[in-house]
Amino acid sequence: MASVTVHSLSLFHLCKRSFLQHVVPSSSSTSNLSAVAALRVVGVKVSRYGSASGDDPDSLRRPVVSPVVEEEVISMHGEEEPEEEAEFVDWEDQILEETVPLAGFARMLLHSGEYDVGDRLTPEHEKTVLEKLLIYHPESEWKIGCGIDHIKVDLHPEFLDSRCLFIVRKDGESIDFSFWKCIKGLIRKKYPIYADSFILRHFRRKRHMDE
Repeated sequence: MASVTVHSLSLFHLCKRSFLQHVVPSSSSTSNLSAVAALRVVGVKVSRYGSASGDDPDSLRRPVVSPVVEEEVISMHGEEEPEEEAEFVDWEDQILEETVPLAGFARMLLHSGEYDVGDRLTPEHEKTVLEKLLIYHPESEWKIGCGIDHIKVDLHPEFLDSRCLFIVRKDGESIDFSFWKCIKGLIRKKYPIYADSFILRHFRRKRHMDE
């Protein structure tokens, strides 16, 4: 009986050495075993999200959606409407940012006292009027006529208590123009989608200087 036991132990150690020679990695195969180990770890993690049993064939095909991701998607959809509402406010603010300084500039020319009745604008102010205002007047070509000699401040031809900007043509004829019409023309040119609603909201009062 003892000889059988010794023989069994010897056979066991012999098989163990043979097994280790085939399984224990050499220096050249360490990276391969690391990859295998990584795959085993991934396999374990995937099976945890699927069935508790590794026999479930759907465990690798069943998509897993994190509750955090679902919450983020719902949150993103919930913020779409405020962004659309903010878009109109942004356009309105942009129009105001461009037009309010122009209106203030025109009022300064007419009412600050820098120019008396009949005074010609400085070259700098005249350039601003031509490039920022007059080109947007709906009748600018007709107003300019044969060409502009200069721009001046003078009394309105019908409302003598009001000042107005005038084009002095090259032939000597003077013709007034409304800077408010220029600003409205700018809005319609640059912001056609929002122009009508903006003008109705901010230009409600009829201005007698709108020629």
